[in-house]
Amino acid sequence: MTMTSKKIHPVMSRKQESRIVRGLLIFTSLSFLALFLFVPLLAVFYNALREGWAMYWTAVSEPDALAAIRLTLLITAIAAPANLLFGICAAWAIAKFEFKGKNLLVTLIDLPFTVSPVISGVIFIMIFGAHGWFGAWLAAHGVQIIFAAPGIALATLFVTFPFVARELIPLMQSQGVDDEEAALSLGANGWQTFFRVTLPNIRWGLLYGVILCTARAVGEFGAVSVVSGHIRGKTVTMPLQVEILYNEYNFTAAFAVASLLTLVSLLTLGLKKLAEWKSREIMLERGVNAATLEG
Repeated sequence: MTMTSKKIHPVMSRKQESRIVRGLLIFTSLSFLALFLFVPLLAVFYNALREGWAMYWTAVSEPDALAAIRLTLLITAIAAPANLLFGICAAWAIAKFEFKGKNLLVTLIDLPFTVSPVISGVIFIMIFGAHGWFGAWLAAHGVQIIFAAPGIALATLFVTFPFVARELIPLMQSQGVDDEEAALSLGANGWQTFFRVTLPNIRWGLLYGVILCTARAVGEFGAVSVVSGHIRGKTVTMPLQVEILYNEYNFTAAFAVASLLTLVSLLTLGLKKLAEWKSREIMLERGVNAATLEG
């Protein structure tokens, strides 16, 4: 019992800092949070509601705003499941198998983190735009990708595809392959092994990755701005709608739409903390059980 407590709370055994240092660190942290997090959040909701609920409802229910909300939800509904599938496949291959090019695959998964979203949007224009590599062929067959929903979906997929894979790879590597090999030795097939052994062990990490992917898809601005064409009511997502309204000095409507994005962010934060807590609880339980078995 004593050894377990030391592992769970290692900070308790460290030398305690003086009250002045602790107070200064806490004050500095809270000051930064208040200045750069709480005040901007409050400003969004204050400006969105300062002319009353009626004006707020009018701003978020006018046709262009509703079209932006629908397009944002559509793009998110495409990006999240696609990244869920890719993340599971990539993490499974990297964590469970050895093959040539494995390190290259891990590096390429991180590529969207190193490329500016604006640059990724320009890349898609170079490939699918009117003067791009496939532009003439697409135009001849009546297919429009750039300045349309498919281009926005592609740009969003590019900037969001590392999130699920990056969350699952270290989790699945830490779990090893013992459970899967035990299931296979008892006669389970591949699908049964995945759904009854692997998936329950990674479900909270998977949810965490999907939450991060969804939040990024909803709020993506740079790449979507390049490929969308800013056609109101057709190719404008919620972040672009906020920009358009703000540039038109329609501040109340801009903050009203921004408040919806902020609510999504707060909901995402709550779900993220729940997934973190459950994932940490499972890992801790597995660690304690393993320590008990080893003992």
